Order: sequence, then structure tokens, then C-alpha cells
Amino acid sequence: MRTYPLHWVLGVGVLLALGLYAQRLGFLPAWGAWSLWAGYLLLALWGLLWGGWRAVPLVLGLLAPLFPPLAFLGPLGAALSLGRTLPEKAQAAFYGWALVWPALALLLVWQVFPTLYAFYLSLFDRVNFLRPAAFAGLQNYRILLEDPLFWRALGNTFWYVVFTVPTGLLLATFVAILLNTQVAFLGLYRTLFFLPYITALTAAAAVWRWIYHPEFGFLNWLLHTPGLDWLNTPTGVFALLLRPLGVELQGFLAGPSLAFVAVMAMSVWHFLGYQVVILLAGLQAIPKEYYEAAELDGASFFQKHRLITWPLLSPTTFFLFTLGLIGAFQVFTQVYVLTPTGGVLQDTLTLAFYLYNKGFRDSDFSYASAIAMVTFLVILVLTLVQRRLLEKRVNYEI
Repeated sequence: MRTYPLHWVLGVGVLLALGLYAQRLGFLPAWGAWSLWAGYLLLALWGLLWGGWRAVPLVLGLLAPLFPPLAFLGPLGAALSLGRTLPEKAQAAFYGWALVWPALALLLVWQVFPTLYAFYLSLFDRVNFLRPAAFAGLQNYRILLEDPLFWRALGNTFWYVVFTVPTGLLLATFVAILLNTQVAFLGLYRTLFFLPYITALTAAAAVWRWIYHPEFGFLNWLLHTPGLDWLNTPTGVFALLLRPLGVELQGFLAGPSLAFVAVMAMSVWHFLGYQVVILLAGLQAIPKEYYEAAELDGASFFQKHRLITWPLLSPTTFFLFTLGLIGAFQVFTQVYVLTPTGGVLQDTLTLAFYLYNKGFRDSDFSYASAIAMVTFLVILVLTLVQRRLLEKRVNYEI
């Protein structure tokens, strides 16, 4: 019985559609779209040769330059008709590909293609979509390495990752352990902890901006520190803490500014509920027999959680740590709302905020794309290093 590479049929159709849409939007030269169309023509002829009339829907996809959705519908229709002639095992594989391709198409449209296009933009000089841009090669990356604001943003983002990711995870673990016990109004407590996460981040940041207000803010009233401007104090927290001891710290060693620490505190509060819910699910998957056996052996509260909870919760904590690392390098919204200018001395400027300023304030999308690509590489490297170092200690067996 004849076989047919159905996943290639669907794949070429998706690529053709992406090429046509990209060409219509001006992101791809005309020869690129027509090259894809020519490849599609060869595939259609091959389909007629091997599939006969069942490949007719594929031939209809040749009209895709006039109506791009046919680039999807043609291959899909051809694959459906051709799939009936395959053996049972091959049909199962086909339906698997048919179900996967829509998700892959979305991934290509919203993730892969924008990433490749961002790299393409980073190779030109000051792209603003208003005038033709000259090819610059790696010039934007060379300028980036010599840009003090970029290194300032990278340093601030590093402090944000170091402070928020471990702190948030440890605090969420402690809260999840408390909420996993049998106490009155447990459902109410879980709801209260989860409410900040489902609150819009911009709205939550606006409320915290009022909390940090130097004159009538709630935090200054609570701490009896009237006039302390939390969001406009650029002095590093390490320098502030060690100054009474006569130790003066400057630059990176001074630590994140008080303003940035205020932003970090708001971020930990906002994402705490999500982490608590995930950790609760992990805690409830641990058999209670382990704790009962530990109690019979005389283990204390801290010994039970150090020797049982923490090792068996390692898959959940590893998952949250990985997501936290990736999300921390992309922090933007709360920084933009709480400190719209990036701080007094750019002390709250992050990589994502700097990218936004370059792209949408200065209309330099090529330089912004270079920042995006470097950020992507940093996240990729740190994620791979984290997997290599930490995944060995993850216990997937309960």
C-alpha cells in the first residue's frame, strides 16, 4: 500500500502561509514568498502522482497567493483524504501530527517567527519602520557591550533574580506547609493568598505605589517613618545597612537600591499565591504514611519537613524555580508602574524596561531587538546551567 509523508504536507502548508502573511506585512521580500509557493507547487504535483484525486485539496492550496488561508486548508484536506489509504499504525501517527500541527503553527507564529525576525532586525541600523534601514551586521551588539545603561540594566535584573526567586520560593513553601494543615477557615486562607495573583498586575502596582507614598502612604504610617520616599531613594540597601557601622560601599557592591527593593517586595507579594497553589498540590501528593512513620521515630517538625517534605517536593520547587528565573529576567510591568522613569539614577532599570525604552520611546527597534536577543541568550544559558546543576538533585519518585 502506498504511503505518504503527511506531516510534510501539513508542514509545508504552514510555512507557506507564514511566508505569504510575512510578505503581505512587508517582513519578507516577494521572492521569499514566491519561492515557498514554488516549493508548494512541487509538493502538489508529487501528491497528484502518488495520491491521485485524493490530492486535489492540496492543489487548491496553489491559490494561496490570492487567499492565504488555503495554504492551511489545502494540505489539511489532502492529508485527511490520503490518510485513509494508510495502514492503521500510520493513520495513528497521522492523527497525532494533525492534532499537533495547530499548536505548532501557533508556536511558529507567536514565538519562533518573532524571535527570528527580532534577530533579523538587530542586524540593521536604527529600524523604525518609517524609512529604509541600512544593514549594520553585528554593530548593534558591539554598541550594546559598550553601553553603560545596558550593564546597569543587567546588574539590576541580576539583583532582582537573586532577591525575588529564592525569597518567593522559600516564603511560598513556608505558607504552603502552614496551609496544608487542618485548621479552621483553611479555604478562606487559601483564597486570600491567591487573590493577589488573580488581581491585574497594573492595578496591584498602582495600589502599592500609594502604599509607598512618602506623605500619606500606609507603609510610612505603619513604620513611623514619615517622609521616606521608598520609590525615589537610589542608595543601595547594603550601603544603607552598613553605613552605621562605618562601612561605605559603592557601585554594584552597594546592592540594589531601596526603590528597587520596594519593587521586589511588591513582586514577591503578587506572585506568592500562584507558587503557594502549586506547592500545595505537590504537598498533597506526598503520602501521609511517611510523616506518620517519622513521628513514630521521634522526628521533630523541622526534621520531618527537612528530610521528607523538601526532598519529595523537589520536582515542584525545581519547576517553580525555573519559571521564576525566566519570569524574573522579563520583569517590566511593576517596574514601569512604580517607577516610570527607571528610578532616580536608573536604579530600577531592567533589561525588559530598557528594551521598551529603546523600541517604543526612542523608536530604535534594531537596538531593542539586539537587547532582546542578548536577554534570550542569557535566559537560555542560565536555564541550561540550572538544569545541569539542580536537576540531579530532583527526586521524581515518591
